[in-house]
Amino acid sequence: MSRFEVLCVTMYQKDFSKIREMNIHSDVVFANQCDYTAYDEYFFEGHTAKMISTRTRGVGINRNLALSYASADICLLADDDIKYHDDMAERVIAEFDAHPDADVMIFHLEADDPVRIQPKYARTEKWSRFRGLPWGGVRIAFRLDAVRKANAWFSPLFGGGAVFPSGEDSLFLTDLRRAGLTIYVSKETIGSISFETSSWFTGRDEKYFFSRGAYFKAVHPKTTFLWVLFFALRVKKSNLTFSQKMKWMKHGKRAYKEMLSFENYKKKYQL
Repeated sequence: MSRFEVLCVTMYQKDFSKIREMNIHSDVVFANQCDYTAYDEYFFEGHTAKMISTRTRGVGINRNLALSYASADICLLADDDIKYHDDMAERVIAEFDAHPDADVMIFHLEADDPVRIQPKYARTEKWSRFRGLPWGGVRIAFRLDAVRKANAWFSPLFGGGAVFPSGEDSLFLTDLRRAGLTIYVSKETIGSISFETSSWFTGRDEKYFFSRGAYFKAVHPKTTFLWVLFFALRVKKSNLTFSQKMKWMKHGKRAYKEMLSFENYKKKYQL
């Protein structure tokens, strides 16, 4: 069992060139969404790369696929548009070694989009639930045994390619927290990420708030309205008015009950 492994969701890969593009120097599992089914391995720098190619679509489903093939003590979630620092693996392992009670660690990534600012922490410390969950899945590392004991998986309903295009990472962290796992936020920056070609983020528009409404309904079914109200007040960088934010999150709540995507919901109710 290796010490560290990257779990990366990708699409239409025909080889292992992403290892070089992403600057990976560790074991890695690629969940490759494509038009065929195959399993391949590649050995480099004393490490093992696994490529699980399937016809399945959706970030959540494919994160679960990568998680199923994971075999290292510590794992880091990834997308294929990340460029890691040369010593990324060493930084991640060192943080877990320095905090033996940490089951989950949130790392920092530099980003090229000023709208989607990635929080940077001055020191490594335990996460407080009152901070919220302002992190994408690609910042999450965890001890594999802890996650498997918690029986935590990604929802197939949320994330790119799913019914609701975002929120799978926050749902995953919420499940880990509710299972009693200890979560830390790290001061360490491990690489950079590009948001130029996001598969779901088109700005804080109707679709964005629609998806958040569905997310709040899934995570907080009894207190959804309070979370929706708080979110509408907190998110300032949007062209929508407060009432429009509330309206589209209300639509999202209803769509979650009916399992309707943004496009199908608008079509059904002629919005």
